[in-house]
Amino acid sequence: MTTASTRIWTFATVIIIIIVIALGWFLGISPKLADAARFDADRSGVVAQNDVARATLAALQADFDRIDELRLELEELRAEFPTDAAYDDAVEELLTELLSAGLILETVAINEPAPTSAAVLEEGVEPPAPEVDGSGVLPTGSLLRITVSVTVTGTLPQILTYIDALQQSARFAIISTGDYSGDVAGAGAMTFSMILYAVSGEDLLDVQPEPEPEPEPEPSESPTPEATDPAGTQPSAEPTPSP
Repeated sequence: MTTASTRIWTFATVIIIIIVIALGWFLGISPKLADAARFDADRSGVVAQNDVARATLAALQADFDRIDELRLELEELRAEFPTDAAYDDAVEELLTELLSAGLILETVAINEPAPTSAAVLEEGVEPPAPEVDGSGVLPTGSLLRITVSVTVTGTLPQILTYIDALQQSARFAIISTGDYSGDVAGAGAMTFSMILYAVSGEDLLDVQPEPEPEPEPEPSESPTPEATDPAGTQPSAEPTPSP
C-alpha cells in the first residue's frame, strides 16, 4: 500500500528528473546547437566568398588570355582621350594636319579644360559634380572637356570633308554647332564649335572647376496698399447725437 511519504518521494524524484533534464538542455545541449548553427552560417559565408573569388579569378584569367587585345583597346582610348598637358598645341596640330589643299585655317580659340562626367545619364538627370578641391586639383583619371572654336575658309564640300575627317580622327571629337557664310558653289567661311576630351593625370591636375550659375532671384511680392479715408477721418464707434 502506497503511503503518503512514498508518494512525496516519487513526486520529488520526478521534479528532480525534470530539473536535471532542463538544466542539461539549457546548459549543455542548447549552447552547442547555437554554436553549430553559427558555425554553419560562417561556413556558408566562407563558401559564398570562395565562389566570388573563383568567379573573379576566372574573369581575370579570361582577361589575361586576351591581354594583347586589351592593350590595343587601351592604346586606342589613350589616343581618343589623351593626358597630354600641351593640349593646345595638340589641338592645333590635329586641326592643321587634316587641312586639304585650298582649305585655310583662319582662327582657332581653345578654351581651358573643364571638368565633366563620363556617366551615361537618363534624360533630365543632372550629371554629378566633379570632385575638385579648393586648390583646383582633380583626382587622377577625371574626364576633362575642351571646347574649341574654329574658322576655316574654302568651298563648302571641302569644309564638310574637313569636318568629317575631324570626327573620324583618332582623337574623339564632337562638332556641336556650325555657321557657314558664303556662296554654296564658290568659296566661303565656316565657324564651328568642337568638343574634345582629355583625362586628367600628372600633366593636367591644376584645373579650375566651372563656375556654378547664380540662382535667379525670386520675384518679391509687392505690398498691398492699405485703404485710406479720402477725407482723412476715421469713423467713430460712438453714434452722433441728433440736433
